[in-house]
Amino acid sequence: MSRLTVSASLAVLPLVLAAMNSQAAMPLLGSGPPQPDVVLPWADGVPNFNIASNVNCITGQIETRVSGYTGYSLLPPNLTPAVGEVFYTHLVLGHPGNPCTGSAVGIELSLPPGVQTAVSANDPTFCFSRSQTNLFNLGTDPEYGCPTTFPNSANGLRIAPPHGGLGGSGGWGMHQGFWLELLIPLRATTPQLGTNQIVWTINPDIGQFGQVRVGPQVNNIIIFRDDTEGKLLQLTICTVQPIPQGC
Repeated sequence: MSRLTVSASLAVLPLVLAAMNSQAAMPLLGSGPPQPDVVLPWADGVPNFNIASNVNCITGQIETRVSGYTGYSLLPPNLTPAVGEVFYTHLVLGHPGNPCTGSAVGIELSLPPGVQTAVSANDPTFCFSRSQTNLFNLGTDPEYGCPTTFPNSANGLRIAPPHGGLGGSGGWGMHQGFWLELLIPLRATTPQLGTNQIVWTINPDIGQFGQVRVGPQVNNIIIFRDDTEGKLLQLTICTVQPIPQGC
């Protein structure tokens, strides 16, 4: 069962997956004592440093409004997930611009053929934001929440806060110096070679769109793993200096 907490010392989200598959041999079920928790590494795509721009309200200069990247989880040290195994994609956004008004960011997710969302009680979504000093769990925020269903939209699936978001706009509120990280569980039904991509579309303002993408690799080697083995998903926004309270 998942424990929906953040470790203050490691800045990770504990996640336990049952009967997982792997590309490398692991102890068979019941063949030994439970292994210690391990942190799942991220395979991240190329950052987009100019998802949108704006005119700075103070200096009058054009600046980057939102930047970010996406990735998907691997098994240590760098093993790809297998068909039928739950893995995660994450979106990491920074908001260096627009100091006066901030943004209500709309987000959509497009998945490759043969990849689907896999939300369950054991594999939940996670939604966090941070300022320079504090980490915020948006999943428990009455204005936001973390989505578990994803309606179809123009660019795939709409990833919207179920409680309405910033001012009921359906957007994720960001301001200069804020970060946002969303984690969505996925499962592949066919092998993935990395040529078809996970694509996140980010819409910080009317008429402004940008995308980040990564090509997942999913193998078809099935080896059963110990169902008590703990898995930890690291929050990337907790690695940005200065480390905020709550990480």
